[in-house]
Amino acid sequence: MPLNNQDTQSITPLKARISELNAIIANLEILADVQATDTTANTILKTDARSLMISLTVAYANTAADYFDYKDSPLAKQLTTNKSKIKNMTGVDAKIYCNKLYSIVYENISQLNPDYVTTAEVQEWLTSINNFDAKAYDSGISIDTTQNVTQNLQAEFKKLNLCLKNMDRLMKKYDILDKSFHNNYKISRKIPDLGTRHNIETPKE
Repeated sequence: MPLNNQDTQSITPLKARISELNAIIANLEILADVQATDTTANTILKTDARSLMISLTVAYANTAADYFDYKDSPLAKQLTTNKSKIKNMTGVDAKIYCNKLYSIVYENISQLNPDYVTTAEVQEWLTSINNFDAKAYDSGISIDTTQNVTQNLQAEFKKLNLCLKNMDRLMKKYDILDKSFHNNYKISRKIPDLGTRHNIETPKE
């Protein structure tokens, strides 16, 4: 049973603590939302850019390899690749590898029949490689931002803990003066078990 709002509003010290509590909760919600949005957006951007780079590399490198195979050129073997091979690489290694295959095709573009790979497609390929590089760099900035938000969250949780302790202290006298009010407070104050990583503090008698 939650505390009656009319009861709490009539107690000035408690009213002040409740206002403080609501402000902290609002800050926590904002910070948590920023953290979740930042992390999710960063992951999606990085994954999409990497996926496009790999897809275009496999498509254009293998198409070029097929052309050079007809010419009995050693380039055919160098350009033959697959998605699994690139996906198993780190982001940096994948970018270097894709750029290497791109460079081979670009340096030999004059020999390629445009029915296999066009100049526009080669440019699209390069753009995908460059975009992945840029977003990987932005990812580092995003991680720093997320870490700062996490630190701010920790600071707000400390404020929250102190605020709740102060409210518990204020309520001690109502254990004597108004048992019903005090019991309702204890019920409202109860924190569910969130697991071993969380410390649970309940009002002391």
